[in-house]
Amino acid sequence: MRPSFYFLQFFCVCFTSCLLAQAQHLEVYMQNSAFLSAQTDSPYVETYITIPGKTVQYKKNTSGKFEGALEITLLYLRDSNTVAAFDKYVLRSPEIDDTANISFNLLDLRRVTLSDGDYTIELEVKDANNSNEVINQVQGLNLHFNRAKVDMSSIELVESYTSTTTKNIFSKNGYDIKPFVFNYYPTSVNKVRFYNEIYNANKVAGDEDIIITYSIKHTQKDMVANDLFRFSKQKAAPINFIFSEFDITDLPSGNYLLQIQVKSKKNELLGEQNVFLERSNKNSVGEFTNIELLDVHETFVASLDKDSMIFYLQSISPKAEMYEREYITRVIKNGDEQFMRQFFYNFWQKRNGDDPKGEWLSYKQLVNYVNQVYRTPIYYGFETDRGRVYLQYGAPNRIDGSSREPGAYPYQIWQYYKLANNQSNVHFVFCNADEVTNDYQLIHSEALGETYDPRWKFKIYYSFKDNNGYHDLDENDFRNTWGSKVDDYFKNR
Repeated sequence: MRPSFYFLQFFCVCFTSCLLAQAQHLEVYMQNSAFLSAQTDSPYVETYITIPGKTVQYKKNTSGKFEGALEITLLYLRDSNTVAAFDKYVLRSPEIDDTANISFNLLDLRRVTLSDGDYTIELEVKDANNSNEVINQVQGLNLHFNRAKVDMSSIELVESYTSTTTKNIFSKNGYDIKPFVFNYYPTSVNKVRFYNEIYNANKVAGDEDIIITYSIKHTQKDMVANDLFRFSKQKAAPINFIFSEFDITDLPSGNYLLQIQVKSKKNELLGEQNVFLERSNKNSVGEFTNIELLDVHETFVASLDKDSMIFYLQSISPKAEMYEREYITRVIKNGDEQFMRQFFYNFWQKRNGDDPKGEWLSYKQLVNYVNQVYRTPIYYGFETDRGRVYLQYGAPNRIDGSSREPGAYPYQIWQYYKLANNQSNVHFVFCNADEVTNDYQLIHSEALGETYDPRWKFKIYYSFKDNNGYHDLDENDFRNTWGSKVDDYFKNR
């Protein structure tokens, strides 16, 4: 099973204390994990919700204590329009004496049994003490389990755990597991804890052992980071599980995958699951420390002038990790021509130590292609959404779309059968709303970290919006007009 998740953004917070303690902006974070019940053979979803306590408004109650209350609505929509499950409740904060220094988070977990299928999970959170504070989030979930082969749950990231004494909503396999509702690990967090279930291993391996390997790998290359690799040998069972952690104190800033693989005694791969991690570590020995010591006089960068270096540095942004993109901006702003060459050489040497020049020339061909095909009067091809996606993920397996469909802006739908992070059947939807330039904007994708909008079809058929439910914010499914091909293209019919 390959559940896919989509994520929204962080907000800045300012807090003041008074009789009605006010938070400037409410923050809400949601994560979903998919599991298979051993008792019922039915999938179920765990929805984790975290709300920083300092972003909630508090009001004095009858006992003279401060208390916050949040009205939460959860919708589980199958195929984007059929309500499969619904939950509405009030989440209350602990009662507190003082609102000046709030350091706790409100954490909630909901379990919902669903049938196999594709779902959209919609969350609405209202601050009961401030009607202006309403947060809406949407995440997609592909929920499909194979009962005949080895399959795996989502990887649940864990904040903390204790042995279960009294069974509660957080209890699993003898532990009370508090989920970590983020994929971001700042300097202050030095452990990656995780939980994962493996199903049907006994159907494939019989009475033999299975080998469960787990590691943290670089996203850009299939390499283990900082020797973070472990394995466990277990007797094959209807349900096996792995509950472990990695110390990431010395893990540099960057993007990573936490990968769990299940193998037979013959080293055959039986199953695999991945989850994306982003690390920001100000205390690690950075990889940029020794760049100034690189001797690049006899390398391919030696003859590049400053203007070329600036252009080439800008062009590698789609290929770069987040922390590298930030560094590229600083390198260009600094203007040190020699350091530009050293950084650029180091960038390609990391990706191909044997032939950094060849690696760069291969990428340069792609840059030339996107500049030719996707360039606009204002932007280079690599600066456009289509160019960036092409360079970041490679050429799509399929491109569909139309520039003349009745009532529709020109649009394209790109499909990738599989991404490097093992997401499968991923689409990118682009729309050219100005109809004059070649600048197609990304309006929707299931890829992790990309723009996700279940109402994306309304943006393509904007001229028909009033007749197709645009003003009903609960309506995600656009009613197709005559001549519409967008559903056929999206579903490859």
